[in-house]
Amino acid sequence: MIRSVPVTTDLVPALSDLATASFRETFGHLYPPEDLAAFLAKSYTPEKLLAETSDPTQYWRMWFDGDHAIAYVHLGPVTLPHAEADRQRHGEIKRIYVLQSHQGQGLGRIALSHALDYLTGTYGDAPQWLGVWSGNTKAQGLYAKYGFERAGEYVFPVGQTMDDEFILKRVTTAETPRHSPRS
Repeated sequence: MIRSVPVTTDLVPALSDLATASFRETFGHLYPPEDLAAFLAKSYTPEKLLAETSDPTQYWRMWFDGDHAIAYVHLGPVTLPHAEADRQRHGEIKRIYVLQSHQGQGLGRIALSHALDYLTGTYGDAPQWLGVWSGNTKAQGLYAKYGFERAGEYVFPVGQTMDDEFILKRVTTAETPRHSPRS
């Protein structure tokens, strides 16, 4: 049975394992081993994630299949390098990951809908932001169905490798559907 829970201190080791595994299986083939190792050591250690999950401005949620962590989201104030991004008023989807073993079952859409509900509840009708690797066309297609549009670009370092990323923006209104994608 799949269930979703907020990330608490006791779940940080499982979050660390999940974040490492999901990044490695999604993007690990793109990087030299030393760049991948440096990025994972910088980003997903239990100590780093404990500090991030303890920050009250950040929101984290995990999904489990039984006792096995399978997906997570990380949300918070926007930090993307875009002139219109307002850290005080706008929210960002920082990470959404689903293990490959559980992709294709609608969990990505569930996590995204949950994220959009949180951002709308926290930031009202302010723009919603996210960054996505320029080569991740599958994710870009999903985000487009929910009304995200390309608003810019930036470079994201993974070790010494510099990835080209797209900045996506979703403008919300009272009429913007939160749960269902646009056709």
